[in-house]
Amino acid sequence: MNVSSAQIADDFRKSCASIGNFTANSAYDANLNRLFFQLSSNQDFNNGFYNMSVGQSPDKVNAIALCRGDKNVSVCISCLKNNTYALRQTCPKNKEAIGWSEFCTLRYSNRQIYGIMEIDPTAELWRTGDSSTPSDADVFYQTLSFLLKNLSTRAAAGGPNFKWATGMTVTPEKIFAIVQCTPDLSQQNCSACLEKAMADEKMRTYCYNKTGCRILQPSCNLRYEIGQFFDGEYVTVDVPSSPPPPEGNENNPNQKSGVAAEGSNATRTIIISVVASVIASLVGNLSLILCI
Repeated sequence: MNVSSAQIADDFRKSCASIGNFTANSAYDANLNRLFFQLSSNQDFNNGFYNMSVGQSPDKVNAIALCRGDKNVSVCISCLKNNTYALRQTCPKNKEAIGWSEFCTLRYSNRQIYGIMEIDPTAELWRTGDSSTPSDADVFYQTLSFLLKNLSTRAAAGGPNFKWATGMTVTPEKIFAIVQCTPDLSQQNCSACLEKAMADEKMRTYCYNKTGCRILQPSCNLRYEIGQFFDGEYVTVDVPSSPPPPEGNENNPNQKSGVAAEGSNATRTIIISVVASVIASLVGNLSLILCI
């Protein structure tokens, strides 16, 4: 592989699995080099998804590569070339590794990985700086959650060749987002993968109160920003407005609505009337008994 123009991107993230190592000049090493060469020179775009295997067991290398859905073949191949170089530098002897960068994901292993939904390992990136915090974190998070769930449904239904969706919200917050699965996943598994990526345990830990964030998993990923960062068409998602707060509750914090409060007063009135009638009846009966 020609690495003269390859480089490790600033946003490159990787995970080197500890399931086993290989030695230099071994059969596995040779197969991995062949796979990298084929990947970096493959002009068959296939919607930016590649599934390759080189060699025979136990030295067989399986690989999956996924480019971002809005990028063309030249951008895709350039990104994959950089990722192969970066993984060779950062995971030099690992039989299994994964590398993420802005426009592509590359993973390889000596085990079967095609068609298997995997959510670990995970990498996270988030925006920092002056514009990194929304004005109202709760409203922003609620709007974002609605947008991502909508796009997740669209991406999962994308068919066997392309599971990708882009969209934005205008109110109450302006947010742009993308979600993507590897197309070898079923609709159900794509939904499950994105659901894990959008789970509160990840989003609130890494993305809450951030105007830009990425969650990267082996089988799917998501990203959002307050400005458009992707090419092509997108859907505008209308976020339902939250119901207004109840009126007239200032003097009674336990009052849930005017109807409920009126019902409560009426109930108390009826109970008092009934109790008064019962007491009067008992007094009358007691007087009658004493007279007898």
